[in-house]
Amino acid sequence: MDNSDSYLAAIWPLLGRALSGLDAEPTSPTHGSFDRTWWCWKFTDFSATRFQEGAHVLSWLASSPRSPAPVEARGRMTELAGGALRFWTRLQHSDGSFDEAYPFERSLAATAFTGFYLGIALERIRDRVDPATELKTLSSIERGATWLANNGEHHGILSNHLAASAAALQVAGDVIGTDKFKVARDRYLGVIYKHQHPDEGWMKEYGGADPGYQSHGMFYLAEIERRTGDKELFGRLIRASDFVSWFAHPDGSLGGEYASRGTKFAYPAAFEMLAARVPSSAAVAKHMREKLSAGRGVGAQEMDAWNQFPLLNNLLFAADAAGDLSHAAELPWRTPGAVAVFADAGLAIANANNRIVAMGGQMGGSVKLFAMTGALIYEDCGYAVASPKGFVISQGEGSCQIETDPERLLHVDVETSFRGIPSMRFDPWRFVAFRLFTTTLGRFPAVSRWLKDLLVTTLIRKKKSHPGRLHRRISVAKDGKITIEDRITGVSGAPVPVPRHVPFHMGSSRYADFEDWCGAHVACTPAKPLSEGSQESPNYHRHIALT
Repeated sequence: MDNSDSYLAAIWPLLGRALSGLDAEPTSPTHGSFDRTWWCWKFTDFSATRFQEGAHVLSWLASSPRSPAPVEARGRMTELAGGALRFWTRLQHSDGSFDEAYPFERSLAATAFTGFYLGIALERIRDRVDPATELKTLSSIERGATWLANNGEHHGILSNHLAASAAALQVAGDVIGTDKFKVARDRYLGVIYKHQHPDEGWMKEYGGADPGYQSHGMFYLAEIERRTGDKELFGRLIRASDFVSWFAHPDGSLGGEYASRGTKFAYPAAFEMLAARVPSSAAVAKHMREKLSAGRGVGAQEMDAWNQFPLLNNLLFAADAAGDLSHAAELPWRTPGAVAVFADAGLAIANANNRIVAMGGQMGGSVKLFAMTGALIYEDCGYAVASPKGFVISQGEGSCQIETDPERLLHVDVETSFRGIPSMRFDPWRFVAFRLFTTTLGRFPAVSRWLKDLLVTTLIRKKKSHPGRLHRRISVAKDGKITIEDRITGVSGAPVPVPRHVPFHMGSSRYADFEDWCGAHVACTPAKPLSEGSQESPNYHRHIALT
């Protein structure tokens, strides 16, 4: 059995759907676009740049020794990749940037991710594409890298975006043959380093740690390390891998609703690339292969079009990097009685009598409990309370204290307030107003940046507190007994238990495989009102014992 077989088996069923996004008709004025909703259905008003990452899939099919494409079809794959590269250059603004979500956005993510993937696509097939396509693509790569060098991420610390930006600059320099982007690359890396926890190893995604997104960001860093041999970067990747290894769950998910962005997808390429040198990466890679073969976890088949190419491309890199994992150790949580506390991230995980419990104190004490088989036994994201303006939720930042002692594996004490949930959606009138603004005043870079910051504030940063407090105590005993003691005070309505929930805008969260969609074996029970408290604002209590 080849080391890459798990990945190739997962890639093969995805290719038809992925390539069907491409406008491959040579007579079409939009030849090369990968945004099928735009060019084929004609439901949208611009071709979204991120879909052009499909050009890398075509270049891999044309060039990789592991490609399932017949030899006689590889010339066609090269031609189609060339068309996708050329169309990508048409989407670029005069300042070098690209759009992701709306016209004139000037998105760092779109510029970085597509610059990285299409730069490597050109590397793969450079000796096969026509000179005009090569020159046009090189020009766009250089202009995009120049824009990245002169700009940055202004609305938060998103380590995966910063890592992609650094990697795009690295690839641009390599494919063009210059070191003029090295200073800018190191500036992006410096921001990641500044916000990586020195002891716990996690890399910041907005306000905290998110293992799923960290697996994505680590890939771009691992590719830079592969190209440069950067020793400091390698050391940071070791710490990042050690952190992630605790949260690669038995069901194939990575992280979950208890983490800072609520993602639970798993990107395997970084761990395959590091496996020969980093023990924790070998353990994660082995686990991911097993779960991929079993059809568990969030794969590309569970994702919508916006995340299809990032994960599919990651599987291609993983297939190329896959090596012998016979030396790989088991993940650390498999050891009976194992426990890890990442206090500054507000995360804890333990093996309680061969059941794995993961908790997020910074997400209101959200809990997930797994059997070693991958079955989801219990999940609990706190409570929602109806208010005149919609629901408020206890799942958010608060005080969190995590302790271990000789009697218990873990004791977690969380106190958090209730917060509103962003509920903005477009309707026709809002959409018309938004599009008029983005295509007029929004054309100006300063206005575009202001608009992006406003959207992030509205959808992500805005966390208005509401009446009510949740005090949650979670205790994990060495014999495997888990108790959750909740006390809710000051709420204006009856609290409703919420098993699974993400309390903010995050397009990359809320994916799950079918077994996960079936829910936990043990249901969340309602809290009961206490006699204390006022009639208008009673207090509530709940005790759960999971034995």
